Amino acid sequence: MRADASFAVPVKLWALLCVFAGVTIGGNVLLTCILTGGALLYLVLQRNFRLAASYGCFYLLLALLLYGIRFHGLRMPVFSEFYVLMFWNLSPIFLVSWDLITTPPGMLSAFLSRLRMPTPFILGLLVVFRFFPTMRTELKGVGRSMKNRGLTAAGQLLAHPVRSMEYVLVPFLLRVLQLADQLSVSAVARGAERPGVRGSYYEKRIGARDHIAAAACAIVTASYLVLERSMA
Repeated sequence: MRADASFAVPVKLWALLCVFAGVTIGGNVLLTCILTGGALLYLVLQRNFRLAASYGCFYLLLALLLYGIRFHGLRMPVFSEFYVLMFWNLSPIFLVSWDLITTPPGMLSAFLSRLRMPTPFILGLLVVFRFFPTMRTELKGVGRSMKNRGLTAAGQLLAHPVRSMEYVLVPFLLRVLQLADQLSVSAVARGAERPGVRGSYYEKRIGARDHIAAAACAIVTASYLVLERSMA
């Protein structure tokens, strides 16, 4: 369902460029909420409701923390106030980057193939892009397995921290090795070693909806920069 609503890869790259330019050029902390709001809307239009809702709640928490730090002298007992400000400013980049990273690998490879990119570069980039989502999935699987065996209780973790870490790392590393073998076989089976331009089931052409989204990204970033300059 989300794949049908997803924007084309060039639009995702353009959106990332826009928010990166806005965060880099602009300097108003308060007005960065314009870029973040645009990034959340960008996710909603692609029907990525879960990420938009979860990060929206996290962003509201950041707003409350910044309000407490600025007007009530709130001090963070665990981490520095700098990290709160950093997450607030970089939120639009985090959102758009995560949307690009979680794009189906077939769409990415089809786009790069049309650009005549070398096959080793395409495969390396796909591995980098899929690393964090894949590792998150595997860690969730390890966590569920430990929970089923009663190894996630607070007493167990506090009494045997080294052993608990071993319970996580050993199956996780074994799974990583298995995934490496599976990816190698899958790449060969899908014609990674074949010379020339390859086709793809995931090719997605740029349509009117993508052009509108690209224009909206540019308008939001330009509006933020103009407003930021007028208030400077």
